[in-house]
Amino acid sequence: MVQVVEIGGAPYERGLACGRALKPRIEAHMAAWQGWLSRVTGLDAVAYIRSMIRDTDYATAIQRHAPDLLEEVRGVADGAQADRELIYALQLMDEEWFHRLRVGLARRTPSKCSGFAVVTPSGPTWIGQNMDLGDYTDGHQVVLQIAPDGSNPGALVFTTAGVIALMGVNDAGLGVCVNSLPQLPSAPHGVPVAFVIRRLLQARSVAEAAELVLAMPHATNQHYVIAQAGALRSFETSAAGVTEYHPPDPTRVLHTNHPLSANQGEPESEAERRNSEQRLASLIGRLGQGDLGLEDFQETLSACDDPEHPVCRTGGGGNIGFTCGAMISALPRGLGPVESWVSPGPPSREGFTHLTLTRAAAPAL
Repeated sequence: MVQVVEIGGAPYERGLACGRALKPRIEAHMAAWQGWLSRVTGLDAVAYIRSMIRDTDYATAIQRHAPDLLEEVRGVADGAQADRELIYALQLMDEEWFHRLRVGLARRTPSKCSGFAVVTPSGPTWIGQNMDLGDYTDGHQVVLQIAPDGSNPGALVFTTAGVIALMGVNDAGLGVCVNSLPQLPSAPHGVPVAFVIRRLLQARSVAEAAELVLAMPHATNQHYVIAQAGALRSFETSAAGVTEYHPPDPTRVLHTNHPLSANQGEPESEAERRNSEQRLASLIGRLGQGDLGLEDFQETLSACDDPEHPVCRTGGGGNIGFTCGAMISALPRGLGPVESWVSPGPPSREGFTHLTLTRAAAPAL
């Protein structure tokens, strides 16, 4: 069973509430993360993290495009009685991987995450993904239920303790899922992925969210699929810009860890590409056609069609050989509730917990 933490209020206050509610879990997650960093870098983790902060500048772009979220992160740190700089760095999960690559401590960033969005003819639009991270995240998965704040809708966000977002949906019926694109460039500046996700979840329509994706400078190469009832859009972003992907079937986006648009990025070896391609083949084989429902999506995210390159990763694969969690959401037509099914770990192992977010009407202007 995944822990659901309700937070609300102004940005700093909701961060403070989150930090207080999750203090022991944030401490445990930070310790696991730092231990993992020490193993993969061979360095003192805190010294390495502080050097990464000195060598990068994400805060300038965050302050311009999502200042409220920077305040929320400060609140999380203060609520958990933790070092503000280290809690800020905890948000930079994707960015840390690419920093490690830039400073010569890694050869290539790993492939991770498999996602989808599917518009059904008369029912809800479905969106979901597996979030693949290091197995140090196991046991630290949580869901944040965030109350509306002014014009910003409430949201249901899957994440790990102390991190503001990994994926989620909001009470305007909008969902956001992501996956890494290691072939595309990253930069030591721009808006980091976690902040982009939460900023998009402040939108009330796919069109509004798309404008935000196109306007923000992106620090890290990432695919964003954004959906609401009857609509979806897919963007492959990087430090070099944003390319919209138009799938052959406009009612479904199926995506793993290589670009599907004309912008293919740096060439890869067959071995480097195979993991992503095999997981995409699994998605296409299961979700590429037909009338789909919840069971189809749950089975897809639990699948091990290729034992060497499964969609659901149960650990033992080193760096990113673990599915930290999964989330599937049904985005309804009309004002019905947004239903989500969340797995705090590999769904083949953990199964899914049903959660509901009450759908809110747009505020009066």
